[in-house]
Amino acid sequence: MKYFLYLTLLICLNVCAQPANKSIAFYYSSPMPLAEMTFYSRVVVQPQSITQHELNWLKERNISVFAYLSVGESFTENESSVAKNPHWNSHIADLTAEHWQQHLQKQARELQQRGFNGLFLDTLDSYQLLKPDYDKAAQQVGLVNIIKGLSSTFNKHLILNRGFELLPQLNDYASDLVAEGLFSHFNPVDNSYKLTTENDQAWLNEKLHKAQSLGFNVQVIDYAKPQQRLAMAKQIIAQGYAPWVTDGHLQTWGTSNIQPVPRRILIPYNSNVKPLIYTTVHLKLATMIEYLGYIPDYIDMANTPLPKVDTSLHAGIISWTTSDQFYNAQVIEWLESNLGVVPQLVLGELPSSNKLLKSLGVEPFNLPSNGPYKLAAMTSWLKGESTTAPAIVKPYLLTLAENAQSLISIHAEDGTTLTQGSKTKYGALIAAPWLIDTLPMEGSNWVVDPKAVLTKAMGLAPILAPDTTTLSGRRMLTLHIDGDGFTSIAHFAGKPYAAEVVRDEVIKKYKLPLTSSIIQADIEPNGLHGADSPKLEKIAKEIFALPYVEVASHTYSHPYFWTALSGRKEINKDDTDYGFHLDVPGYDAIDLNKEITGSINYINERLAPKNKKTVMMLWSGDATPGPKALELARDAGVINVNGGNTDVNADNPSLSHISPIGRPERDLLYQIYAPILNENVYTNLWHGPYYGFKRLVETFEITEKPYRLKPYTIYFHFYSGEVPAGLDALHYNIDYVLARENTPVHLSQYARIAKDFYFSALAKNTRGEWLFSSKYIKTLRLPTIFDVPNMTNSQGILGVTAQGNYIHVGDEIATINFDHTTPDNQPYLLSANVAFSNWQVNGPVSFKAWIKAKIELENARNCQFISHMGKRFSGKTFGNTTQFTLPAGEFYGYLNCTTRAQ
Repeated sequence: MKYFLYLTLLICLNVCAQPANKSIAFYYSSPMPLAEMTFYSRVVVQPQSITQHELNWLKERNISVFAYLSVGESFTENESSVAKNPHWNSHIADLTAEHWQQHLQKQARELQQRGFNGLFLDTLDSYQLLKPDYDKAAQQVGLVNIIKGLSSTFNKHLILNRGFELLPQLNDYASDLVAEGLFSHFNPVDNSYKLTTENDQAWLNEKLHKAQSLGFNVQVIDYAKPQQRLAMAKQIIAQGYAPWVTDGHLQTWGTSNIQPVPRRILIPYNSNVKPLIYTTVHLKLATMIEYLGYIPDYIDMANTPLPKVDTSLHAGIISWTTSDQFYNAQVIEWLESNLGVVPQLVLGELPSSNKLLKSLGVEPFNLPSNGPYKLAAMTSWLKGESTTAPAIVKPYLLTLAENAQSLISIHAEDGTTLTQGSKTKYGALIAAPWLIDTLPMEGSNWVVDPKAVLTKAMGLAPILAPDTTTLSGRRMLTLHIDGDGFTSIAHFAGKPYAAEVVRDEVIKKYKLPLTSSIIQADIEPNGLHGADSPKLEKIAKEIFALPYVEVASHTYSHPYFWTALSGRKEINKDDTDYGFHLDVPGYDAIDLNKEITGSINYINERLAPKNKKTVMMLWSGDATPGPKALELARDAGVINVNGGNTDVNADNPSLSHISPIGRPERDLLYQIYAPILNENVYTNLWHGPYYGFKRLVETFEITEKPYRLKPYTIYFHFYSGEVPAGLDALHYNIDYVLARENTPVHLSQYARIAKDFYFSALAKNTRGEWLFSSKYIKTLRLPTIFDVPNMTNSQGILGVTAQGNYIHVGDEIATINFDHTTPDNQPYLLSANVAFSNWQVNGPVSFKAWIKAKIELENARNCQFISHMGKRFSGKTFGNTTQFTLPAGEFYGYLNCTTRAQ
């Protein structure tokens, strides 16, 4: 009975907890703002503007996608066309024509086959523009018949645009009605917005109230500039309708009862000049962009037109290039046209545009000015890691423009002051070499502070930051093993395989969630060690069968140069140490299907236990897969990880050596980088010293302070088990983490969280509360200027850390309230070393504890955890904090707090 009650509460929690937005979102541009769409249960799109991958993604998130369908008009003249609509330059159709009815039904069937959930029927009133000699009644009969047929095709999932005269005949065939222009309307002739007269408002209100009385859900679409949209949405809500306020062409993201918080930073680059993976802006600056909660939105000008800037989605533009080939006329015109639209940041090589340069604070200095040059002044808050100025060989001859603030200035030999960095109301500019200084022995350092560049110079606002490092208030811990060295003979008694040493001395010893992989050709019967294959496969099966191990592939033959396979770079085999892959007999050319799909199938069929499948692809070699490899991994149903360049240590503790979360490719593909690199880079490519991997703790410390940028990640190969020093380094690193607060998770969980960073969204509602949408991210980092949330008035969050820096998120859509005018004494989570799958005060709680669960709650003096079997767990209270300890394993039960702490 207790378990049944737990399940009942759990079902109610999962079904009832999600806030619903009654508005239907409309968007007629591309690409789709998928993250922002997750706040809505239904979206309307132009079918030609959405890709199949985007459509599938939305449906996977249980978002119904409705296709726009013009019922009464067409932009192409055809045999059913009978008149022209001069406002839109379109052709009005004869609704009684069999040709037109068949055409619409054919379109509907095609849209249904593509996967659309319903239709938005537009131009329902166009027949009323026909001359009086047309039979209006016949047109109405034709329209009703069309809508009935479309309703049958889509099982009544229709949204009607007006059609007021026919609504009494249609309420059994559609459930929603939309009308435009209650408070404002758009004039397509001159692209202007006009306020609706009071008489027209009254007329439309009467029609909409009638529609509501017939049972239709009514939504109003009005048109306004971005800064006026939320106020207009409030007016619509006050009239009793769901709102959507957008631009006249519905090509920018609109506002309902919530307004989006723009997070995307547009970053143009040209893959014909340099692939994204090698650009400085991706390698160096993207890490801090993401830390601040913003999303790098890379635009490859070689394949994609520069987009229209949408202030509802885009928070800024960053242009950083090291090539004088980058700034063509198209880029310069785009940057100039968006001055004052969003903040801009121009870095490195500067464009030949006096307008752009002056707007960002500098003007050409036309008199000769010779070196040597020396630093004159740098704004104190801009100073970065370098202790000395970079070498100034050929500076830009620029002077400070009017109404600009100098950020960096230098003196020429004759005392002339030249400006190398500036700031204005439009953004900021910093010229090379005042960004990254690279020295042969020391590596690279930031000359400027990248966080200050983005916040104080460019002007990005502080926002709640979706966090990929922390879970339940503690730094995540992941462990994963690449398959290299599985078959190596270890330097231990009995000459075991390195895989046996790692299995017994690491995996079984710590019993932590761990991702293990193998290289198929290394252990299969027809591979490199065919004679030993039975024993090797047996070891792999034993590892994969362990309950805390998840299964991964490290490819078939371990390709070394994915960058060559993707066509980014040509590599001559004679210039390599080991060729292009392991020297497998008879395998001369790399086959991506065999490397990815084939290796996954091999593991699933021969090595994985019945209750497990391969869940991850761990990239080999240079770990720079192209889109085809990423697509094959996605098609195989696995997540991918590896690559990146995070190996920072105390010799040069620079943020320039910390990689971003991941890298996008076409069709919603992402490579998720390994949070921190493996022992290979800490041991001189495994040439020694083998204890060098102990320096991983330096990386842990540098990526914790001043900014927590990465989870604890212990990433290694089986060959770490070859020698005592390698094994000792693994123990040292794991013990270091276990001596500190952490939340252990499988790498696949981290990878889902990491990828979802790029598909998470923020918004604010009409009450000023923040909303957060994400399927997998369960932590928001609070900027220091934010107060802690009011737990009682918030929804979908579990708590906040004692330091007030991390919010724990429970629901896929959370509402965070910061108003403390009302009392807030509800019990809430401070931190824990477990990931909660369910959480509700005085309701169901579930989690899996890999080690003893340590849970800290605030205001929980009277709380108990009660398992579904009735066992009770009380805590120890210190001040307002109560600490609970529960045994390792699965917990299903309740958090019972009968009396709130006072």
